[in-house]
Formats: sequence, structure tokens, C-alpha cells
Amino acid sequence: MTPLLVEYCQYQTVIRVLEEEWPTPPPPETIFAVFADSIENGRFCGLVSAYDILSHPNWIFADLAEHRPVFTIDQGTSVYEALAKMDTCGQEALAIIDENKQFIGVVTRICILQTLLEREQSQTKETTNLRALEQLEYKKILEWSERLSTLHEASKSLLGVLAHNCVEKDLLQTGIEALQKLLQASYGAIAFIDNENNLTHFVHTGISPEQAELIGRLPEGKGLLGVVIDKDVSLLIDDISKDPRSVGFPPNHPPMKSLLAVPISYLNNVFGRIYLSDKLNGEPFNSDDETLVKSFARSLSLALENSREMDEIRKKQEHLDYLAHFDTLTGLPNRTLFTDRVKQTIARSHRKKQQFAILFIDLDNFKLVNDNLGHSQGDVLLKEAASRIACNLRENDTIARLGGDEFTVILPDLTDSQDAGIVSEKIIRAIVEPFKIDSHEIHISASVGIAVYPKDANSLEPLLANADIAMYHAKNMGKNNYQFFARDMNAAAQMHLKLERHLRKAIEKNELLLHFQPQIDVATQKIVGMETLLRWQSKEMGLIEPNRFIPIAEETGLIISIGEWVLYKACMQAKLWHEAGLGIPVAVNLSPRQLQPQGGINQFFEIICRVLEKTGLPPHMLELEITESIMMQHVDSNLDILNRLKNMGLQFSVDDFGTGYSSLSYLKRLPIDTLKIDKSFIRDIHIDANDAAIVTAITVMAQQLGLNVVAEGVETSSQFEFLQNLYCQSVQGYFFSRPIDAESATIMLEQAAPRRSRKKKK
Repeated sequence: MTPLLVEYCQYQTVIRVLEEEWPTPPPPETIFAVFADSIENGRFCGLVSAYDILSHPNWIFADLAEHRPVFTIDQGTSVYEALAKMDTCGQEALAIIDENKQFIGVVTRICILQTLLEREQSQTKETTNLRALEQLEYKKILEWSERLSTLHEASKSLLGVLAHNCVEKDLLQTGIEALQKLLQASYGAIAFIDNENNLTHFVHTGISPEQAELIGRLPEGKGLLGVVIDKDVSLLIDDISKDPRSVGFPPNHPPMKSLLAVPISYLNNVFGRIYLSDKLNGEPFNSDDETLVKSFARSLSLALENSREMDEIRKKQEHLDYLAHFDTLTGLPNRTLFTDRVKQTIARSHRKKQQFAILFIDLDNFKLVNDNLGHSQGDVLLKEAASRIACNLRENDTIARLGGDEFTVILPDLTDSQDAGIVSEKIIRAIVEPFKIDSHEIHISASVGIAVYPKDANSLEPLLANADIAMYHAKNMGKNNYQFFARDMNAAAQMHLKLERHLRKAIEKNELLLHFQPQIDVATQKIVGMETLLRWQSKEMGLIEPNRFIPIAEETGLIISIGEWVLYKACMQAKLWHEAGLGIPVAVNLSPRQLQPQGGINQFFEIICRVLEKTGLPPHMLELEITESIMMQHVDSNLDILNRLKNMGLQFSVDDFGTGYSSLSYLKRLPIDTLKIDKSFIRDIHIDANDAAIVTAITVMAQQLGLNVVAEGVETSSQFEFLQNLYCQSVQGYFFSRPIDAESATIMLEQAAPRRSRKKKK
């Protein structure tokens, strides 16, 4: 007999593809042959199954082929050698190559078995013709041939289940019908259960639809069937009427004598059960029958487990995809998805020659709300703000959250760029409305920057940067407004970045220095204190005014380290004056950022203690100037810190009093020693009745409260005389001295101090 070669058992559903192609959802029986360069004569890369594609939906054919080793077999190899190689390699399919090592087809285990079965059927028929007189044997051969054919069909059904990665009712129906025919059973059923043992799927064969309707309800899974589920065991019973556990079947269920029941389980996880009853020939089920049904059940369990794992993988992938593209707090697109949509909008606008706008939105004063009410309340505010912004957009507009309190919006298909301003105005009006969160009524506003494509930029990064620049310009214009990007803003932004970059290294480059301005007693005209003023002498940019770099330090948080440096240097200088017999208090301005908790911990008290310990300055020689905004923030924690420092002997003054959110109640609670009247009230005090009235009121009130008063910005004799007549305690300003360096301040103190009170310098 001629040996059967693999070239005669080729699998038919083979599709040639190039390795760079993306797969589409294929029929479950398809096998793909992957080639490089050409599907006709290119290099063969490997085989890819439909299961591979479903397992890795985001891979191209090159990735899928690379995922497994390439196994080939010569076209002249016998099928038995091929089966042996499949067993050795653990493969179900091999690539067939010719004598030139070129790919010519695919052979699978199923193809070989099917061909062997067909050959066996042919040989059986030939043998039967030769043995015409042996009718009984001929009949048995035909029966076994039919049973093998049925088994083959059942196997194909199971392969279909595996290929679909799910258990479909039609496939289950095919499977139970195949089992019934194979075992010659009268009745069969497959049932799946959930975690509470409730039926989720139930298919049966062997009864008519009328009988099924008469039965009414499904088997409850008690008694014998309950044993199969609960104990994960098979049952092989010749006569169930003699078994006391034979309950749980509906009253009108077909009568049964013999029963074969098998669990569908995997690693002690029971998915359901298969049961068959009463062979047609009256014989009981045997161990071979049980083995066959167990094999079928195991295939089902593997399909179910595979389906469950694939479902978990899909859900995890969907979750990871969501996290990669959406903000978890607001549910809005994040920076990644926003970037992708801007690129798409740029491409579409370029094709259609249309313009679109990007809005960069920042919530004004959000950090203050977040710090005072806590992050949970801040999160609620962010979600409500996001909702208000979204409500003022069109369906095809995109809103995204970049992080913190920053949002961006894409406004595509604009006929007029000014429409972006109209949308921005709507958003600003929506945000300025009070937010009611728990028992709090919160007021914030929004600053919006607008960049228009292609006028302002024609690519992603410049567009976003220009919108950001315009937003900061809106903040500098007083917040709660929108600004279109203009070219001159870019120069200002570049200078802002340059200042920030150099400021970060100013301390280590020794570019920061302190100047001092004397505070004069009005009655004696003697120096009673020195206010410390920070200066920045940049080696590259020259002298930088405080009003240019202090806001940057506040914004970036550099004020924390700079503030500690100022405290240390000022205390060190005061200590030198004290040792020289020139001891007077030094006043140091505090930033609100210095009193804010860092990493959840307020370290300001420890910083003051550390500076005083290092310098050896007596605490009463240090005065801290706080602003009214500090009095309004973190009231309880700040009050605790100020009281502790006051108990150590430090002095406190309120700087620029009358220009902020003045609250007289805080003057009663906080340990204040001095009020400093802002120079804006002093400038026209001798000619403006309102300024005169304000200064008079502050001075009288301070005197009644037992507080000292220092008038800032005194530049003329008429201003000084007015304050003298008010019995204002102290003044400072150009009328007496401009801010001077430490050396000049030392000389001034030495000249003013009585000789007998000085100590010799060591």
C-alpha cells in the first residue's frame, strides 16, 4: 500500500499575507501564511491562526508570526512522521516546503486524521466487497465508521467553540447531539451554572418541542445532578430508580433508567454538567462511554476557561486603554487623547482649509480653595467646573483635562476666529457662578487663552504653547477674562522663562543680596528698626527689580528656599549689629507660600527655630512682616504657628495694611504688634482728604488697640509733619534713606549710636 504523504493532506483554508498587514477578524478555521516582501516568492515567516489573532488583537502579522517558532516539513514526508513531529513540537499545523525550501501549503492534524479516516473508509469498503459473505462484520465496520464520523463532527464543533473563545448555544446543541449519536443515548443535556449554581445555559436533545413544553421547568440540579456539581465527580448508574439520590428532575421529564453524568470543570472550578440517559440498545453506559464524555467535557471546560481569561484580558485592556486616554477624576480626555485629537483636527483643517481654535483654561484661585477646604472638596469643584465647561460646547468640540486645574478645548470648523471669544465668554460666565459644595458656597473664576490655527501656529506644540501664553496674559490682565494670542506675548513669555531659569540658580551663584531701609521714630527721629529688602544682581541680566522676580518665585515655589535664605542672612546681619552694640530689630517680609504646608506638614516654625539657633540672634530682635492675605488663609494653623513664635519673643507686623482683605476680627485674634500703612495712602496725604482720613483712622484705631504704627513711603517733609501731628510712632521712606546695603547700613547705625553704648568689634 502506497504510504500517505503530507502533500496529499493539505489544509484548504490557507490565506497568504504580508507581514506588515493588519489582520481583520477571520473565520475560525482560517490559517494565514505570513511572507516578507511578496506573497508569491517572498521569504516565509510563519503561520498564524485565528486564535492567535483573537488573543492579540493589536498585533500585525509580523508580531503574530514572530510570537511562535517556525516548524516546516518536506512535502515527501509521511503523515505518521508528520503526526510524530506535531507531537514533538506541540503544534497542530506544520508548513509544507518543497525541495527548494519554498512554502507550498499547510498540513494539520485534523487534515491528516480526516484523510486517514477517508482512506480507512475506502479500505473498509474494499474489504467489505471482498468479504461479502461476512455481513455481520461488515455491519460492525459500518457502525464504527459512522461513530467515528460522528466523533469527528463533534470534534469539529469543539474546535469551533475554541475558535470563538465563547460558548454559543448552537455549538452546544451540535455537541450534545453528537454525543447522543455517538453513545446511542435516548436523551442528553448540557447545562451551565453561575456562581450561585443557577442555570445560565441549558440545551438538550432526544425530546420533541412538545415534550419540552410539557416538562415546563428545567432540572434544578438537586439529587444526582447536585452531586455532580457539588462534588465535581462523574456518575455512572445502571438503574437510577434504585439510587436514593434520584431527585431534582421535573415531574414530566422523560423516564430514565441508566444515567451517565459528568461535570464540566477546570482546576476545581465547576462550570456545569453533561448528562445522558438510556442507550437505545438497552445496554448500560460503560467506562469507555464515560471516558469519551469526560474528554468532551474537558474540551468544553477549556473553552470556558479560555473564554473567561480572554474576557478578563479584554476588560483589563479596555481599562488600561481608558487610563491611558482619559482623566480618572473627571472622565474627560487626558493629555494623550487630547494630543491625538489636535493632530487629527490639524490634518482635517489642513485638507479643508479651515481654521480651528484651542482654548487653554485655568481656574483662578483654585489652589486657595483646595488648600482651605481640602483635596476632596477640590476634586468635586474640578468635576463640576468640567461639567460647566462641557455644557457650553458643541457636540463635536473636545474638552480635556491636562492636570491640576488646567483644561483645554478644541473648537473645530470655525468660520470666524472671533467665535472662540464668544465661547470663552460663555465659559467664563459659567465658572463665575457660585459653586455650592456641601455647606460651602465657593467663588472662583477662569482665565482663558486662545490660539487659532493656522494664524498662530500650524502644529500641536506651538499651538498649545501659544494658548498657554495667552492664558497667562489673561491672568496678568486681572484674571476672569480671555485673551487671543499675540506675537508680542511670546517675547514676554520667553523673558518670563529666562528669569525663572536664572532665578533657580541665583542663590548658588551668590547673586541675591540684602538691602536695609531704616525705620525712624517720629518723636526722636532715631533709628528704631531696619526692614530687610531683597535684591537680585544677575551677572547676565544686571539688577532685576523685585516686582519682576518675586511673583515668579511665588508662582514656582522658589520663594520657600529664597525666603529661608533671606531669613538666615538678615538674622546673621542683625546678630553682627547686636554684637557691635548697634542692636536694633530687623524686619523680614513673609510670603503666604512660606506658611503653607509642604507635603502636608507646615515646617515654618522649625525653619525659624533653626535660623535663630544657627545665627544666635535673640528672638525679640526679629520682626516678621505678614500680609493681610496670610491672615485670611489657613487661619487656625497659621494662628497656632504665630502664637508659638510670639511666645518665643518674636515681633509681628501687618505689611501694606488697608490694601488687602482687611478684617478687624483677625487683628483681635492674631498676635500683632505693628500696623504698617501702605505708601499708596501716604503719597497724597497732604492734598487728598480721603487718604488723610484713612491714615488718621488707621492710626487712631491702632493706638486704641495698643498697636504701633509705621508709615511707609514717606518722601517729603509735609508728609512727615502730617504724621508727626497724628502721633504716628514710626516712619520709613526716601525722606530719611533709600534702601542701602549692609555695609552702608552699618555705617549709618554707627553714626547714629551714642559712643558709650557701643562695644568693640572683635
